[in-house]
Amino acid sequence: MKVTFAQVADSFDAQSLYLIILPTERCNFRCTYCYERFDVGRMPPRIVNAVLAFLERRAPNLRRLEIGWFGGEPLLAKSVVLKISEHTSALVTRYPGLTYAANMTTNGYFLDRSTADTLVKLGINSYQISLDGFQEVHDSTRRKADSTGTFDRIWSNLLSIRNSDLNLRITIRVHFTPDSITQLDPLIAALNEKFGVDERFCIYFKDVGRLGGPNDDSIKLFSDERVEESRSYLISKLANPVQAGVLEANEAYICYASKPNSLLIRPNGQLGKCTVALYDERNNLGTINSDGSLSIHQEKLRSWMRGFIGPSEPELSCPFSAMNREVSVPPLRKDPFSSSSSSGHRSHETADCGLGCGSCVHSV
Repeated sequence: MKVTFAQVADSFDAQSLYLIILPTERCNFRCTYCYERFDVGRMPPRIVNAVLAFLERRAPNLRRLEIGWFGGEPLLAKSVVLKISEHTSALVTRYPGLTYAANMTTNGYFLDRSTADTLVKLGINSYQISLDGFQEVHDSTRRKADSTGTFDRIWSNLLSIRNSDLNLRITIRVHFTPDSITQLDPLIAALNEKFGVDERFCIYFKDVGRLGGPNDDSIKLFSDERVEESRSYLISKLANPVQAGVLEANEAYICYASKPNSLLIRPNGQLGKCTVALYDERNNLGTINSDGSLSIHQEKLRSWMRGFIGPSEPELSCPFSAMNREVSVPPLRKDPFSSSSSSGHRSHETADCGLGCGSCVHSV
């Protein structure tokens, strides 16, 4: 499939912003395939206030704002999530033309009924929670830092939310590997029984990949062809096929990391594009300042958006993978990111970062 004009226009829409916030990079889990280092703790008040100032700057000129909460485990810094979400809700009230949505990737351990109720009231109504199998299989790979199991607590939280009337959507991301795929029947049977008639719950089957963690060498992988065969096989076991989470088949995929109007803020105030490339210097794009302005390294930022030149579907779908394959791209010429300035220090009005925010004070 080819990238459409509408997709490109949406990616460059300066009145839309997708902000990924990591309130902490610590986690109470130690999943065997995880790539994160957990060495950056809770977002301090000065960075929280900088994020609030950034939102204040942007809100008057936005039509659409989406915040994605990521970690670590974001609910380990629940107070940070609440403070920023409360401020954002107030902005939506102040600017009636601003539509707002929020999602959270969480391990589900702290997402009890009370917490879910609070978060949904603040607009966080979409969640992704991973399971690796039923109890024994799941607990062998998704363990707490103290090596104890996590399945029972997550399952209990899911059932509690199912028994509520909360207006939300939960994607249960079921991981599979060549070793575990034959052990997923008990989990699928339980999902069919407990959640099969509740279309607030989506089931997405995802193969485990090697993302740079210490155990990568021990992870067995499917070929690309077998991945799709395996996913189709697992989907066929769902009692309600409508619940199967799949990518849209009628258009090419543009990763959030490629989009000019998407930005990542880490707990230490570092800016980036990709949640997988947290420790790659190419993903260290600059910092958020205390007044909510951004100091961005323009050339680094440009490298994440190169897929729009051409365009190149492989680069647009995963710019980080393309960087690591050392994909050759055309020289920067008259493209969407060109600038008449060669000084390397440009105001945002003529800069090429694409955020459209009036918040970039200079390249770094």
